[in-house]
Amino acid sequence: MAHKKEIMGDIPNGTKVFSKKLGKTDREAQLIIPTKVLKQFPIQNGYYERDFTACDAQDRQWEFILAIRQTGEHEKPFLRPPKWHEFVMAHRLSKDDADYGVVFYSDNNGRLQVRGLRKNQNSLFGQAVWEQV
Repeated sequence: MAHKKEIMGDIPNGTKVFSKKLGKTDREAQLIIPTKVLKQFPIQNGYYERDFTACDAQDRQWEFILAIRQTGEHEKPFLRPPKWHEFVMAHRLSKDDADYGVVFYSDNNGRLQVRGLRKNQNSLFGQAVWEQV
């Protein structure tokens, strides 16, 4: 796990873009994205956002908007609220009853995938276990 907030290691059926535990801002507003993601999904100079599509486990396509701040020294990437919030609600990731997370990865066919995750109460060999929701 390269990034300190990563919650998952390697993906057996693809290549992980990133994973993270969802905080309050992630669940209620916009998903804060690790800056390293901009290397894989660059935003054209002079622009502050780009669209991309990811499929969930039911093969539903989600049209997300990756954006960066328009001011300040750091880009601070995030997913814009409308579609991200719809994803959170559809996968029931906004409750306070458990820890929730998300993983984005490219499958073996090169399609971008997104999965909502819930932390299992039990651990395996001292490591947290995250289950798809």
